[in-house]
Amino acid sequence: MSRVQWRWAEKDFGFRFRSGRGRTKAEYYQASELGAFYAVPAKHRKLTKEHIENLAAAAPTSPRVVPIPWQEYERDWDWITTADGILLNFAGCLDHEEIHRREDEGVARAMELVASYLDRAEPVALSSALVQRVHSELMGAIYPFAGKWREVSLHKGDGPTKWPLPPRGIAPLMELLERDVLSRSPLISSDDAKVFDFVSEVMGEILALHPFREGNGRTAFIVGNLILMQNDLLPLDVYDRRADQDRYYAACEDIRVHKNYAPLAKLIAEWEQAAQNRWEVESGQ
Repeated sequence: MSRVQWRWAEKDFGFRFRSGRGRTKAEYYQASELGAFYAVPAKHRKLTKEHIENLAAAAPTSPRVVPIPWQEYERDWDWITTADGILLNFAGCLDHEEIHRREDEGVARAMELVASYLDRAEPVALSSALVQRVHSELMGAIYPFAGKWREVSLHKGDGPTKWPLPPRGIAPLMELLERDVLSRSPLISSDDAKVFDFVSEVMGEILALHPFREGNGRTAFIVGNLILMQNDLLPLDVYDRRADQDRYYAACEDIRVHKNYAPLAKLIAEWEQAAQNRWEVESGQ
């Protein structure tokens, strides 16, 4: 599969062929098979008609038209998905494997961002703006909502947990989180338990609020990693939670309902110990 990077960079929701060299009208559309395309309504495009025509000046004979893969295209883009739940995205991804690969690349970018903060003379304090910047690095190459507070209610998976949209939106609640929790950073301590408690509180409150349309768990882990690294501890893999998924979900729910941070702090301590054990094996210590 040849990737049309110039097309993706245009950020026109990335409708592109999965093969080809990138300078034909066909590549303004996403197809599930070679020789097939679908038309994107003009009002949903980010590129101007003139720009599209200039880029497609050497258009070939039109391929076969297939049904548009996005469901209920007239809805707000926050909720436009394919039949199997893939969100409308800049990269035009239509399969979960590619979405996951793009998102993993975003995790690496976001981790590079927080690692760069360690080079500063003084420890960086947490803030709502920092949380937004982490999310922008994480999701900015894929989704148009990167770094923006969500404007929709959320209900993921088959579980009972829902995150309704507050009447005044997410911003006022993030201001409270910044005042009551994030403002206690930077927290630098030789007591690891104290660090784990604070990481649990920061992560748990972000997860309880779910301020973004997608990527809240990864954002929370990456912000938590900044706290750990500021205290000379190893960062956690954002997917460590999968090894203890039931305990992790239960701990997050305990924070959301009861503001009990102890179970998540215990998990973080265990994950940190596992990370140190791996590091010792890999480094021959």
